[in-house]
Amino acid sequence: MAFEVYKPRSSKEDVVAFTKHHIRLGVKLVGKLGSNRVEVAYDRETQQLRIKAVDEGGLLLNKNKIGARGIFRFFDLEGKKGNFDARYDPNEEAIFVDMQE
Repeated sequence: MAFEVYKPRSSKEDVVAFTKHHIRLGVKLVGKLGSNRVEVAYDRETQQLRIKAVDEGGLLLNKNKIGARGIFRFFDLEGKKGNFDARYDPNEEAIFVDMQE
C-alpha cells in the first residue's frame, strides 16, 4: 500500500482573500505591515483597496484577519468573495488589492 502525504495548500504571498465577513491577508503581507491596527480605503475609479498600518485608531488586525462586514457594505463590495491579487508598496507602506474582474 502506498501512502500519500497531505500537504496543505499555502496561499501565495501576494493574495488577499475576501470571505463573507473578513478580509484575510497572507502571513508575509501582515509581517510587512508591522502593526495590528490598519486603515482600509477604496478607490472606486481604479477599483483598488488599500490596507495601511496606523499607529492609533483604525481597525484591529487580528492575526491575519480584518472584520470587514461594514467595509463591504460601505464600499458596496458585498458579494465579492475569493482571492484577489495584492502587492505591498514599500514607499506607501501599504498593501494594494486589485478588485477588477
